Amino acid sequence: MRERNGEVNERVRCVLVVEDEIFIALELSDALTDGGFRVLGPASSVTEALDLLAGERPDAAVLDVNLGKEKVTPVALFLKSLGVPFIVASASNRAELAHIAVLSEVPNLGKPTDLTRLVDAVRALEG
Repeated sequence: MRERNGEVNERVRCVLVVEDEIFIALELSDALTDGGFRVLGPASSVTEALDLLAGERPDAAVLDVNLGKEKVTPVALFLKSLGVPFIVASASNRAELAHIAVLSEVPNLGKPTDLTRLVDAVRALEG
């Protein structure tokens, strides 16, 4: 349990982070942890992300679009099938994302990612 503003969070929400650049992955993970979330991952590939998802269902996810030579699309499709909301933190622009149906309407926080905005966006996904 994490204490924040004198209160104890009874339930820390779990957020999957999928990012292949280790320093960015750690930065996103640290920001989310500081924001009161428990981080699943980070995963640096589609296979790694799907392996993590086989063991645990997160409450939300933050996805990079380009993971080396592969796209995050299979992970996004699986998250969508589970009903897990997600956002994108990617250098891909709106036109690029428009060609990937599962990502075309998803908010993209861009890179470099404003970490305060990231935490706020994930909180908004909680509903």
